[in-house]
Amino acid sequence: MRLESIHEPERELPVIAEPDVLVVGGGPAGIAAACAAARAGADTVLVESYGCLGGTLTIVTLGGFCGIHAVVDDERLGRVVGGLCLELEDRLARVDAIRPPKRHGRIVGVPYDSVRFKGVADEMLETHGVAVMLHTHAVAVMTEGARVTAVIVENKGGRRAIVPRVVIDCSGDGDVAARAGAGYELGLAGETQYGSAMFRLGGVDTVRACQLTRPEIRECLERAVAEGYPLPRTSTGVHLNPIEGVAHLNVTKLGRPDGSPFNLVDPVELGNAEREGRRQVWMYEEAFRKYVPGFESARVIDIGARVGVRETRLIHGDAVLTEAQVRACEKPADAIAISSWPLENHGRGRTTSWEFLPDGEWYGIPWGCLVVRGFDNLLVAGRNLSAEHAAQASVRVAGPCMALGEAAGAGAVASLAHGGDARAVNVEALRAQLLAAGAILDPCWN
Repeated sequence: MRLESIHEPERELPVIAEPDVLVVGGGPAGIAAACAAARAGADTVLVESYGCLGGTLTIVTLGGFCGIHAVVDDERLGRVVGGLCLELEDRLARVDAIRPPKRHGRIVGVPYDSVRFKGVADEMLETHGVAVMLHTHAVAVMTEGARVTAVIVENKGGRRAIVPRVVIDCSGDGDVAARAGAGYELGLAGETQYGSAMFRLGGVDTVRACQLTRPEIRECLERAVAEGYPLPRTSTGVHLNPIEGVAHLNVTKLGRPDGSPFNLVDPVELGNAEREGRRQVWMYEEAFRKYVPGFESARVIDIGARVGVRETRLIHGDAVLTEAQVRACEKPADAIAISSWPLENHGRGRTTSWEFLPDGEWYGIPWGCLVVRGFDNLLVAGRNLSAEHAAQASVRVAGPCMALGEAAGAGAVASLAHGGDARAVNVEALRAQLLAAGAILDPCWN
């Protein structure tokens, strides 16, 4: 007879930390949130489930920052993310681990070395005085009314409790908010954007490869499809690593046998996606070697330690970033971060949908998109913010996520004067504080 459940005996858990601010997740948003909180004088702890910081920027092996610059006109780029993102770029530059912005038409990325990034992130958080706990999973949340009272974590030391005054969920999947009982949407009517297994190729003729446009690469891969390769996606670019001969590829597309996207917060489907991703990587290596100039001698040298996830839970906040607001380039007075990235939708079919904002345009993201509905001391930052599916497709990339994290960290500290109540934060004062720290909220291209 199959057991439906077992009883776990109650037990008392040791409290290992009582910080002012707890940040869960060490990706771009989490790094910025923790540094901003510590910089403002708060006792700050960051927990990360993997063995390094960076999230998508390291563990996934992405290779290029997106969303830091806007296309102003045919000749110029304009920066839309400053603050701690600038500090991170400067630290990467000191170790020769970043390159100037690379433009692919109206798409702009900043190539970086994902391996060196790990050490740079360590140093950055240490400099700001953040206590970091790696290999530590947030597995449960305790609440009293509208407050998170404790986050239960597990690591090699066992099951422990952290009792913070404010929590910032930068997990990407909104794990803390969901376990606290917050409402959320899973993509659009339960269907999210597709994930990808990202990988690096060595032995690339980077001179020839960098001359290829995205349409030219797609033409090559469509020829592979016509000759029998079942490539699920042919629309892609190439991120060149600062290391000569190395390129990052973000081209796989992870779907179920029926073609629909995996639910990447379901543990079984997440495992299936990982295996499908690795299968596709070897197929794309063969296709690139055979059909794409510059890749004739290329070999896979690294596959991300986890699949790249674009979208899962969209947490319900006090405000919702809507598709209409993004398309209209709205600039609300309570914006705490901005973005100019296109609506980049990885939906069905072999192509990616790119809907660009007008040149030089941008939109603002309100503070309420970070404040979790129904909770006083719980914030979200990064791709799990409160947003509609199409709007999240624009705001989810690294640059805006860092800006959101910095705002969340600074706002969390501001809330401490009000007992950790995020709704009591003076947003005008928060904006002024962010501007003083180098954030960009109202760019001027003159």
